[in-house]
Amino acid sequence: MWRFHKLMWKVSGGRLGSKTRGMDVLELITTGHKSGARRSVLIFYLLGDTGPLVCGSNSGATHDPSWVKNLRADPLAIMVKDRKSTQVKGQFLTGDARSQAFERFAKVYPDYSTYRELTDREIPVVVLESL
Repeated sequence: MWRFHKLMWKVSGGRLGSKTRGMDVLELITTGHKSGARRSVLIFYLLGDTGPLVCGSNSGATHDPSWVKNLRADPLAIMVKDRKSTQVKGQFLTGDARSQAFERFAKVYPDYSTYRELTDREIPVVVLESL
């Protein structure tokens, strides 16, 4: 599904695909932690107090998605939302802030609760703060 979604996003310049499965979508462009190349992913987000929140569920896999690994290595990224590019810095939430943000994701899209049950890792939640 995400491959078709990304194609639709690219072809329409972000006009189509900004919402799917009832959730808002943004494009996150990070620097590859191994390659140093730019890497793009479409991802669900929720609005947070200081910027969009993104969740590294990786559908409950035992490892973090590549974009999380990339942000851990280099927190500077580009966010494309509402057809506007913004430089951002990824801030990983911890403790209660992370737990509360994750619960927001699970409330809006219940599959996140399933993802949490499928893995032993703590699923990261990141706020994308504009620079």
